[in-house]
Amino acid sequence: MVSRLSSARVRQYSIIIMEQKRLSAARLAIITATFLAIIKLATGIITGSMALLSSAADSLLDILMSLGNFFALKQAHKPADDTHPYGHGKYETAATFLQSVLVGISGGYILYESIHRLRQGVTLTHIDYGIGVLALSVFVSWILSRYLKRVGKQTESSALQADSLHYATDVYSNLVLLVGLLAVNTLGWQWLDPALSVGVGVYVLKAAYGLFRPCLDEFLDAGLPAEQLEKISQCIEQHRSDVTGYHHLRSRRSGTKRLIDFHLTFCRFKTIQEAHAIADSVEKDIQQQIPNADITIHLEPTECEQCRNCTACNTPCEAKQHRAAQPVESSSNDPA
Repeated sequence: MVSRLSSARVRQYSIIIMEQKRLSAARLAIITATFLAIIKLATGIITGSMALLSSAADSLLDILMSLGNFFALKQAHKPADDTHPYGHGKYETAATFLQSVLVGISGGYILYESIHRLRQGVTLTHIDYGIGVLALSVFVSWILSRYLKRVGKQTESSALQADSLHYATDVYSNLVLLVGLLAVNTLGWQWLDPALSVGVGVYVLKAAYGLFRPCLDEFLDAGLPAEQLEKISQCIEQHRSDVTGYHHLRSRRSGTKRLIDFHLTFCRFKTIQEAHAIADSVEKDIQQQIPNADITIHLEPTECEQCRNCTACNTPCEAKQHRAAQPVESSSNDPA
C-alpha cells in the first residue's frame, strides 16, 4: 500500500512538472511571436515588400494561436469533474484544430495577395531592411521551433508540437523569402518577391492540412497507433500464466491522455481478489509503457472449455475432471 501511494505521488508530481513546462513554453511563444510581428509589420510597411507583409500576417496569427494554446493548456489540465468525467484534454485538441484553420486562412491570404501583386506589379524600397529582419526571423524561429518541439515531445503536448511545426514552416518560408529579397536587391527582379510568396502560400496551406488531419482523428475518437496497441498486447501476454486472454480492446486520445479499456478474462475459479490483483499488475505494466494512460479493465470469467491455460492451471475444474474420465482411444495398430 505504501509503495502504491508513493508511486501515485511521484506520478502526480511528474504531471505538475510537465504542466509547468508546457505553460512556460507557451508563454515564450507568445513573447517571441509578438516581437517578430512588430518588426516584420513595421519593416514591411517601410519597404512595401509582400514577403515581409505576408510574414508579418503569419506572425500576428502566431500570437493568436500561442494565446489560444496558453489558454487551452491551462484548461486541458484541470482535473476531471462531474460534467467532464474524462477530463478536459480536448481543449488542447481544439486549440490545435483552431491553429490549423488560422494557418489555412493565412496561407490563403498570402496566396491571394501574392498573385494580385504579380498581376499589378510593385516596386520595393529599403530592401536591405527587409533582408536584415528576415534573417533575424529565420534564426529566432528556428531556435523557438526546436525548443517547442523538444518540450512538446517531452510533455506529449499536441498543441506545442503543432506550434513547433508552425514555427518550422516560418523558418523555411522566411528563408525562401530571404533568398528572394537578396535576388531582388542584387538582380533587380521585382517580380521575384511575390512569385516566391506564392510558393510560401501553397506551403502554408499544406502545413495547415498536416495540423488538421490528426485533430480530426482525435475528435472522431480514432484508436491509438498500432505500435501502442502492440505494447498493450505485450503487457497482457506477460501475465499469460494468470490470465486466459483479453478482448474488446478500445483506445483513444484526449489531449495528452490515452484512454484505454478492455475485457480481461480469468479462470472462473479465481477469486475476485486474485483477479483484481492481477489486473492491477497488468495496468501498472501498461502505464509504464504508455505514460499518462487512463485504463479501465473489466474482469470476466472464462468458460473452462475455452481456457488456453488449462494444462498449466492447478485448479481442479470440471473440464479437467471430464477429460481425465475419458477413456484413451486405442491405436489402429493395437491387437484386437
